[in-house]
Amino acid sequence: MNMEIDTKLTESSYSKHIQSLERACDWAGVSMGRAVKYINLIREFVVDGKESLEHVLAYNESCEIIYIYEFWESHVSQFPGIEEKIKRCFKKGAILREDENPSESTNRPRNDAFVLLLAGVLMKADIKVMAVEGIVARGTKCHDDADITLEWDKSAIDMQCKRPQTEDALEKRAREAYKQLTKSNRKGQLGIIAIDCSAFIRPLGKFVGAKSAEHAMQYLANLLERVKPKLISRFEPNILGYLLFGRIPGRTTRISPILSPKGTPYKDLRPDSISRILCYGNPSSPDINKYMSIYEKIKTAY
Repeated sequence: MNMEIDTKLTESSYSKHIQSLERACDWAGVSMGRAVKYINLIREFVVDGKESLEHVLAYNESCEIIYIYEFWESHVSQFPGIEEKIKRCFKKGAILREDENPSESTNRPRNDAFVLLLAGVLMKADIKVMAVEGIVARGTKCHDDADITLEWDKSAIDMQCKRPQTEDALEKRAREAYKQLTKSNRKGQLGIIAIDCSAFIRPLGKFVGAKSAEHAMQYLANLLERVKPKLISRFEPNILGYLLFGRIPGRTTRISPILSPKGTPYKDLRPDSISRILCYGNPSSPDINKYMSIYEKIKTAY
């Protein structure tokens, strides 16, 4: 027998999210721009019931801001000047992925945000980050021409990060990263190609409806798996492989133990931000085990 279920929004969960965004803005010294706009949109969505595309998708988009804040809060002093890059990412850029225009270079702050997010994940996983976007950590000596340089098992490893806007641009961006990591001046230094697939793995203006967060996570993993055949697969041995990231907006359902006046349980239908990181190692690399051990550390942090 089907049970009738009433729908409601859980305002408390939104309040906590808004508070986290406010702390992030205070920490970065931001009083206007993209991050502040998310606060207003989420509040209007919950309190006033506004449901424009911006209102519905703001929760997912704003999670990037909170993650960067939480991952970087205790590390920002180690990288002189990185706070200005973070501030710019919080202030600038399109509100939604749907509003980005690569031809006008308006997506640069959001591209930089992916680098900052990934570097933050590495630091949370207790992996030593030596340089980020040309800024070398205090007390560290290394080159500064990779998006991220990390140290693992006594080896310096470069990451080149790409955020293609379309699936058609995926292979081109991957080859671009590959060329950067195999330049003659690198002398075989180990490298990883990191790709944010968020911009193209879902239809614009859509979110994923799922019975649970677990179902949504598996759906995202399947989307990322479909990307693999479109990537270049033959590498020099110094390339450890790919790190694929994806984040998509979702709405997941939770059944509340609280009953409505009708005597039926409430269904808590709330926006979610579903994100996942997958790795594809280069089987021809003699250092593949290093990469897999890095990935295992990343999984504990994200």
